Parts: sequence; structure tokens; C-alpha cells
Amino acid sequence: MKLFAILILFLSCLANGAVAKPITLFGRSFDKSVAIYGSFIIPPGPTESAGENAKLEFYLKPSITLHKFSDKTSLVGYSIFAALQDRKRLSFNNKITFLLGLEVQHKLSKSVRLSFGAQVKTEYELTTGINRGRAILTADLNLYKTWKPKWVEARLPNGSKMVLSGWANYRYPGSLHASEKNNGLLQGSFKIAVSRPLGKTKLALAPFVSLKAKADHKGRSFNNIVEPALGIDLKIPFKNGGDISVGAKSVYQWRHASGTDETAILGYVSWYKRF
Repeated sequence: MKLFAILILFLSCLANGAVAKPITLFGRSFDKSVAIYGSFIIPPGPTESAGENAKLEFYLKPSITLHKFSDKTSLVGYSIFAALQDRKRLSFNNKITFLLGLEVQHKLSKSVRLSFGAQVKTEYELTTGINRGRAILTADLNLYKTWKPKWVEARLPNGSKMVLSGWANYRYPGSLHASEKNNGLLQGSFKIAVSRPLGKTKLALAPFVSLKAKADHKGRSFNNIVEPALGIDLKIPFKNGGDISVGAKSVYQWRHASGTDETAILGYVSWYKRF
């Protein structure tokens, strides 16, 4: 996990990151951004095979707004570089991926955004040396909303709030493996949390309830799950937005395709920063 130590040093440099400014090409102005996000989790899941394992994921996503159809709808080009590594050196958890994508983004509201598009993706497995590549159709939903109900304002410290966040996506095919060539994957994860400041610091504690789900066309056990969880996060904010979350959660996973279930307590560090 040498890569993990390097990433922690890198993340410590993000706190003073500047906000992205538009770029000008051929007399036109284009909005751009770079998102850096990822996680380190131990164990990486509630399954028996995940026991005594740990997994690191790192993502770098630059994007540019190519055209604005309206205030709510835009054409966006993006790329994603991803590096995955785990302690057991499983082939599917040790790889480098790169993709180029194009999508139409539409804001339903300040809290909800829909995206539809396509991407060309390649991956290289570090343990096997196998290369794969394929075009993928994409559909995404992103949700982030905060609010302060009366009971929060009355009973919790100033600055406390409710946070509803989540994402859902559909990919066809859902994986680059040959066996998944004609298999689409629908998945999503949603979380509702109560965030409250920790004393007079900028830190926040956020107990939460979350729900993750997956479903595919072929009824594969690992792609058809329902996973509720209870947990708590310690939020460490970056300057100009984004944060590091240090947390733990108790997870129950039901694989409805096979009728099996498993439970585990997972610990993790995750981060998100956008420039």
C-alpha cells in the first residue's frame, strides 16, 4: 500500500487548492474542472473473500463544458484516470483504467442532475497483464441536498444540517470482461446523514443511514444485491469545498439472485476535491 501513503501526502496539499477558472480557445470561453476522489476501505466488502483484505481506489477526472444549450443543459467532455490496488492482489482489484467520455448533462434542480452519453474505456490488469477496451453507453443521476428542519435547529448546535446525497448509473455493458459483453448494470447508492459541528472546529460528525443496490440483466449473484448500512463519518473539510471522510459502517448485504446474505463492519477513508 505504498500508493496509499503517497496519496495521503498528495491530499494534504489540496486544502489550499484554487477554484478552476474558465479557459479561452478560439475566442470562446469554456468552463472546466478537475475532480480528485477515491477511498481506502478495510475490508472492501462484507463477503467472506473480502476478509483480511484492504482496497485503495484513486480517481482523477478533468472535464470541460463544450456547449451550453441552456442554463440547465450542457454538453460536457471528460476523461477519468483510475488506479485500484488491494492487499490480496486480486486481478479485478488491481488495475489501471482510462476513459474518454461525452455526455449531455441536465439539471432538474439545484440538487439533482441527469446525464446521458457514451465513453470509450480501457483497462490494464496489473497482476495478469491483460488489456481490455470497449465503448460503453452511460446514464447517470447525481443528488446532493442539505436542509435544516426545525428539530435540527432547536436541538443541535448552530451549523448542524441534514444531508441527502447519492448517485445512480446504468452502464451497457457494465464491465469490460468478455463474459459481460451483453450485460447491462444498474447500480446506485444513497445516504441520509445528520451533520453537526465538532466543538468550535471546522470538523463535523455525521451519523448516517445508507442504501446501496445493484441489478444486471444476467442475474449474476455479485451484481444483484441490496445493501443497507448504518455508520458515522468524521468530515474534514478542504478550503473552497470538498472533504476527507474518516468513518465506519455496519453493513448487511443480501444477494437476492442467490438468496445469500452477509454482514460486516467496514472502516474507510474517502475524499473528494474539485478544482
